[in-house]
Amino acid sequence: MNEYVLNLIKESSKNTIFEDLTSLRETSRADGVPTILSDSLNELILTVSIKQPKKILELGTATGCSGIAMLETVNGATLYTVEVRENSYLQAKENFIKFGLSDRVKQYLGNAEEIIENIGEKFDFVFLDCNKSKYKDLLPKIKNVLNDGGVLFADNVLFRGYVSGEVKPPHRFNTIKNNMRTFLSILTEDKDFITTISEVGDGISISYKK
Repeated sequence: MNEYVLNLIKESSKNTIFEDLTSLRETSRADGVPTILSDSLNELILTVSIKQPKKILELGTATGCSGIAMLETVNGATLYTVEVRENSYLQAKENFIKFGLSDRVKQYLGNAEEIIENIGEKFDFVFLDCNKSKYKDLLPKIKNVLNDGGVLFADNVLFRGYVSGEVKPPHRFNTIKNNMRTFLSILTEDKDFITTISEVGDGISISYKK
């Protein structure tokens, strides 16, 4: 995790929670589980810290690193988090318990497109970090559950430089590249959102819903 983030949070919390989270994140990456990059996590924590959402929707739990970071940043927030892979879902469940956050988390196992339509809640903040090919399909569903004044934070939107055209993708990544370009086009042209796109990490977009 970015040293700036660690120092910022440790100064205010005066505990070792984020040191433990750093260890968890490194272990997850070593095991091949995709977790948010350091610079992107820095931006996520800062954005959540500024927004102070009460209800957060996370699409793509992985092992719970980003969810734990958001909950530790905003006291009293509740996290609704969706994961399609059972192994990651179960690991995240253990990690939420380990960090003493399980009572503030509602976990869902399954396809994000189906779950988001039946979740029956509205949110102040959405963190989008699941199947990159599905971002464009999830966008209208996210917009429907995002409160006015809410924030959508999407990770990996430039996907290894393939989306911007800096790097030519292997054929197997063409679908992700094309779908992500469609997602960004729809998002930036939507007059209900104010959106910025940054090259931080693997590319992030931050959108404010008017």
